[in-house]
Amino acid sequence: MYLVLLILHFIGLTLGVGTGFAMMALGRSSAELPPEERTKFMLRTSVLSKNGSIGLALLILSGIGMLLERGIGPTFKLGGGLFHAKLTLVVIMAGLLGYMQATLKKVREAGGGPLMAKLPKLGGAMLMLGLSVIVLAVLAFEG
Repeated sequence: MYLVLLILHFIGLTLGVGTGFAMMALGRSSAELPPEERTKFMLRTSVLSKNGSIGLALLILSGIGMLLERGIGPTFKLGGGLFHAKLTLVVIMAGLLGYMQATLKKVREAGGGPLMAKLPKLGGAMLMLGLSVIVLAVLAFEG
């Protein structure tokens, strides 16, 4: 069962972090478009954010499953402070994702607008948090 959960965890990781890299690439590729076209393009491609949400949900659910499968106490002992730091960043990511989704909804309803300028910064923060979580997970359980 643990192996299935680990596979699901990596699929969630791929979806979540991959979405961050994809949105960054789309943002760069649309940088030279006129503002009106760029807004339309980014609103259409924002549907990719659902992949990020699904990825984070899959990471959290499979992570809880792995934690329960291996035992909460032993896992926390093995992972130590780095595992605690990783979990803290995951909680921050979940909150930031919620804020980002609410902002994206407002942007879609407005057909763009001034809030749209926040999205690349929020996306960049999500990507950096995701990469930090990966680094902490590897360091916590290396060896």
